[in-house]
Amino acid sequence: MALTQIQPLKSRKAWYRSPVVIRQGVMIFFFLFLLHVAYDHQLRGGGPKGSPSIEAYCPFGGIETLYQFITTGGFIRHIEPSALILMGAVLILTLVLSRGFCGWICPFGSLQEWLGMIGRRIFGKRYNPTAPWEKRLRALKYVILALIVFFTWRLGTLVFRPYDPFLAFFHLGNGFREMPYAYAALGGVLLGSLKVDRFFCKYACPLGAVIGLIGKVGLTRIARTDDGCKGCNVCQKSCFAHIEFLSTNKINDAECNHCLECVTSCPKPNVLTLRGGGWKFSHGAYAALLLAGLFTTIGLSQMWGKWRTQPVAVAFTNASGKLDAGQIRGWMTLSEISEGYRLPLSTLYAQAHLPSSVDSATRLNQIAGKYKLQFDPDGMRDVVSGLLSGTSARKPAMTHSGGSDEVKGFMSLNEVSAKTGVPAGFILKAMEIKAPVNASQPLREWMHAQGKSIQDVRDAVASYKASGK
Repeated sequence: MALTQIQPLKSRKAWYRSPVVIRQGVMIFFFLFLLHVAYDHQLRGGGPKGSPSIEAYCPFGGIETLYQFITTGGFIRHIEPSALILMGAVLILTLVLSRGFCGWICPFGSLQEWLGMIGRRIFGKRYNPTAPWEKRLRALKYVILALIVFFTWRLGTLVFRPYDPFLAFFHLGNGFREMPYAYAALGGVLLGSLKVDRFFCKYACPLGAVIGLIGKVGLTRIARTDDGCKGCNVCQKSCFAHIEFLSTNKINDAECNHCLECVTSCPKPNVLTLRGGGWKFSHGAYAALLLAGLFTTIGLSQMWGKWRTQPVAVAFTNASGKLDAGQIRGWMTLSEISEGYRLPLSTLYAQAHLPSSVDSATRLNQIAGKYKLQFDPDGMRDVVSGLLSGTSARKPAMTHSGGSDEVKGFMSLNEVSAKTGVPAGFILKAMEIKAPVNASQPLREWMHAQGKSIQDVRDAVASYKASGK
């Protein structure tokens, strides 16, 4: 009887070396890190004594503030030097490793991908359109990028902030009244991602548009060899961007985010590989390069003293060195405002109509919630402005329902007009503003630069209603 030759069992790779585990592990790490940053900021607030905001870790903020940094050496409000450094790190990584940031690190992209997985369980299959109209629709993100950069650089404010779904998600449910459009956009992105893979990434992400363009000259590419390829097209079916693989041996599509799902799903090993500079990269090696490049850049900037994620000091003066109530921020305390503007606390309390039970160490944006008061932090600017000018504040920070009190600093001119029924043109004329303003931008983003306050807007509304027009 012939003996059957026993074949040795092939050793199986450890689970932690699995390509899926490696990539998902990197994605989870960055998602949880930013979630922690967001939670800590909502808990402790911002400012020098608070916690960094989520915007301090967003590379797109570096693009938005780039023009102002080059021309003035300063940063747009809400943006810190860390965003500019991260922008530089991402651009360098993209030149070397193409769109790896989008496919491995970006937490908002990861969120969309995980929602897509849930959507496939709900609907049974993914919806991945490939019609010509869909490819044209992807160009929308480049239009959005151009509009954001143009108006942000021109106006010197974050014009996309009120509509940013990324920012809304990491506000963790807070600031809904301040950013209703951003939360509406977030709802659309979350629902869209259940049906369309990486919905926002495909059609609207301005950072993805920048990285996609630069990534086309990156060193790494997905390479395909005809030797062994069955033409099954599984690679294309697994690709979120539905890139055409079979017609080329080197993928150079701006939509490819180097997620390497095509490499993982291919039934034939070595048909699809990630290559660059004559090297072949495994999932682990690629992840290591991404992380090393990012953290090395951050580490070097910290060594040189350039890394900063939050203000180092409270500022009370404007560019000309004069005390300016427009510098007041929601994370400031009553004590800081009193000391910074050299105003007695008792006067601040009286003019703002605040009860003595309010602790002077409380941040402005926490007073309403902590003490159950109708308190508008923006109103404190008017209180201080009136005191600095030697007159009593015309409008206390404490608010009441009805009348022009419904006008808030986070509202845009268009929103004020729609809510009060007062034409935007009348408000601008009554305020004697001749320079062009962005009617879709929050009032507090432009009115102080025009030498006006929220009370001027309220007065204009009140005068219109008093006239009986």
